[in-house]
Amino acid sequence: MTPPPAEALTPRNATEDAILAAARELLGEGSHEQVTIDRIARRAFVSRTTVYFYFANKRAVMDRLIQHAFTDMYAAGSPYFEGSGEPRLELRLAIQRFVAVVNRNGRILMLAASLHGEHEHLPAEWEPYVSRFVAGAEARIARDQERGIAPDDISARIAAQALCAMVERHLTVEVLRGGRDINEAIRVLAELWWRAVYSLGAGASSASASDADGASGAPIA
Repeated sequence: MTPPPAEALTPRNATEDAILAAARELLGEGSHEQVTIDRIARRAFVSRTTVYFYFANKRAVMDRLIQHAFTDMYAAGSPYFEGSGEPRLELRLAIQRFVAVVNRNGRILMLAASLHGEHEHLPAEWEPYVSRFVAGAEARIARDQERGIAPDDISARIAAQALCAMVERHLTVEVLRGGRDINEAIRVLAELWWRAVYSLGAGASSASASDADGASGAPIA
C-alpha cells in the first residue's frame, strides 16, 4: 500500500494545526497517558467538540503525529533512497538527516514503539509509511546492482529489510532510550550499510559463485 502524499497530512486550517501542535507540546512535557482530549483542547484554545470534529479520538491525534514523523524521516533519507550518485556519501548524508529527524521527534517515536509493542502487527494507520522505508532502500540497492556497483548475488529486498531493521533497532534502543552519541551512530550505521551492500565491489557475485563451485568439487581432508 502506498502512503498518501505528504500534502494529505497537511493540516486543513489553523485550528487543526493548533490541535496537533498542542498534542505535540503535551507529549513532550509528560507521558502519553497524561495527554487527554481536555488538555489538548485547553492548550489549543478550542473546545472538546472542535477537537472531535477533526479527530475521532486521542489515538487519531497521536497517529497523525506519528505519520508526520515517518513522512519527515523518509524525506530525510531521500538523498540515498532517491539518489544516483556515490552511495557512501549519499548514505552518510541521508542517515545524518534521518537521525536529526528521529532526535527531533523522539517522544513521538518512543510512543510509536510503545504502541507497536501492544499489537501483534504494525497498526494499519502506519504500515504504508513504514513499508516505504524498505521499498525505498530496496529500489536503491536494486538500481546499484544494475549499475554494477553492488554485488547482485543477494536479494535487494532482504538486504533492505535487514538493514532498515538494523537502523531502526539501533536508533530506538541506543539513541532514543540509551542516549548514545548521535554522531558516532551516524558514522557507524552508514559504514555498516555501505560495507554490507557495496564493499565487495561489482565482481563479488561472480567471484562468490566461482568459490561455491570450487568448494563443491573440492576434496574433503
